[in-house]
Amino acid sequence: MSFISNVFDRLIRAIFYIGVISGGIMAALILVSSLLRYVVGTPISFSDELAGLLFVTLAFTTFPLVMERSEHIQLSILTERLNHGTQRVCRIFASLILFTFATVFIYQSWAFMDFSRMITSRTDVSGILLWPWMALMPISMGLCILVELRAIFRIVIDSPISEHSL
Repeated sequence: MSFISNVFDRLIRAIFYIGVISGGIMAALILVSSLLRYVVGTPISFSDELAGLLFVTLAFTTFPLVMERSEHIQLSILTERLNHGTQRVCRIFASLILFTFATVFIYQSWAFMDFSRMITSRTDVSGILLWPWMALMPISMGLCILVELRAIFRIVIDSPISEHSL
């Protein structure tokens, strides 16, 4: 089990770094395109489209690791005052909400991506194929479900809950 957990940790970390790199490329692309717009008078024609796709990459590839580290926005003002057992119940209830949302999101985004693939949808200006970028959405949410399942498994076997995980 430890081997699988380590492989999973490395996978979500690698995907996270892909997101970080895409964010850097996005920032550089916007900077260069803006400079070209104001200095030369002509921006990079496809910069807006590619920047949007890179932003989607940045967002969705970073979700799983952020969840794993519990560095996302949390509403803990009430739950931090509860006893350990009640905190566990709240954490499991919150996980059920996440599972429901993520399942619906995966279903809807997969259908959206599959339709885009079926019609070979492309961006208007540069003709970038869209479905591979859209595939990041259901993949990311699937990884988030796996991250949450591992967290719930740890709670069920009574590992202590960190103060940042609520």
